[in-house]
Amino acid sequence: MPGTMNTVRDLKRMPDVGLLGSFGPSTPERLQFQRQLAKLDVPMARGRILHLSVVFPASPEAAHEVLVTKAKSFEKSPGIRVLLYLLAGQGLFTSEGGLWKRQRKLMSPIFQPAPMHQYAETMRLVAERAADGMRAGQTIDVAHETTRIAMSVVGKALFDVDTFDEADALGGALTTCLSWVNRNLAKPALVAHVLMLDATEALAAKTSGGLSAFFKRAHDKVVEPFLLPGVNDPELRAAAQLLDERIQSMIDERRKAGFQRKDLLTRLMLAEDPELGGRMSDKQVRDEAITIFVAGHETTATALAWSFYLLARHPEHFARAQAEADAFGDGPIEEWQPEKLAFLTRVFRETMRLFPPIMMMPRRTLEEVEIAGTTLPARTLVFVSAYAQHYRAESYPNPDAFDPDRWLPEQEAIRHKSSYLPFSAGPRFCIGMHFAMMEGPIVLATLLRRWRFEIDPTREITEDDFATLRPRGGVQATVRAR
Repeated sequence: MPGTMNTVRDLKRMPDVGLLGSFGPSTPERLQFQRQLAKLDVPMARGRILHLSVVFPASPEAAHEVLVTKAKSFEKSPGIRVLLYLLAGQGLFTSEGGLWKRQRKLMSPIFQPAPMHQYAETMRLVAERAADGMRAGQTIDVAHETTRIAMSVVGKALFDVDTFDEADALGGALTTCLSWVNRNLAKPALVAHVLMLDATEALAAKTSGGLSAFFKRAHDKVVEPFLLPGVNDPELRAAAQLLDERIQSMIDERRKAGFQRKDLLTRLMLAEDPELGGRMSDKQVRDEAITIFVAGHETTATALAWSFYLLARHPEHFARAQAEADAFGDGPIEEWQPEKLAFLTRVFRETMRLFPPIMMMPRRTLEEVEIAGTTLPARTLVFVSAYAQHYRAESYPNPDAFDPDRWLPEQEAIRHKSSYLPFSAGPRFCIGMHFAMMEGPIVLATLLRRWRFEIDPTREITEDDFATLRPRGGVQATVRAR
């Protein structure tokens, strides 16, 4: 019984997937592990990464404790901060402690629903531009097109720049960086790197004077992923440099023009802490801008691609989606009216249930904390699986089925809030959630109204070996006139 589980050793032991323990080298193996987690009838289980114990919340209630009610007792896994250092630095996704609190406070007002509504028209116009470039009979990769659209939306709406023509170069750079992240997700070198972080932090705390300062400097240096294979690969470094230079050029342009633009980047540069005062450094602005740029298009683009694939395999849902898209119209969007896209919103939500862009949310305990009746010591690694929560039959009967009507209000009301985690939950939920949940349905409606995308319904597309759940090989489609 859960009430008798007092220590990590008392938790149900999950079988190893590979030599490293609970994390296999490929996405299919990782997903299979999370499928097993979804079937457990206990609130939590344990596994391992090499010699380190790892805890997996299995029930939505246990996940809710970790992410929401007891979130103050957790930090993001140091491994994630190391892996994303080249891309996100100390942006909102990776920062911790006082820096994270300050940045979240500065940025949250910008991403509230009301400010986001002003970007609805931009989303439609960008999708229209993509549709204008398509021709009847043309073969396209829907995933490639949705990446270009989502990248252009975030570039225009948040940075007031046109990245549509640059999407291939920027998308390629991003893919290079994320592919490196994916290759190092379960490498022994990452575990060794985290152990070095912990050791230098502990030594800095236990010593004093010059010796403590030495270990603090060593700790700051170890944050850079120098131990990980391929970190000095010329292609990876060139990709990171391309992203850096693009953002820095925008920062320089705004400063030179006297901050005339009204976009998010300008607001980031001008933002001041009302209590402590002062503005972000260019490095901090860069880290936040890259974080927004990456998160603002990668996950949405992936979910859109899967949405078209799923609709193609379910003609009854496709017909409803196309009817709603036709009724949506092509006039100016003066305000976000979700009632006009209710079914397509449900399609988008259900797609992110089946293919959550971020499968797992790694955390580490900052102190001893009790979760679901089990005492977790400080520095315990805890992995909350969005994928496992999304495939629990108790929450979603027939979980493998694509059923947008799971998201009718009366159906949603009976489920635990933390049974659905595409944007995480609690104080660290994705700050761009409202933006994404507006963009997805608008782009779907705009493209479906203009064209029919003929996708072979017999071809089963699987998840790629990638940091996000991209469709393997893309989503090939033939463009047909309406």
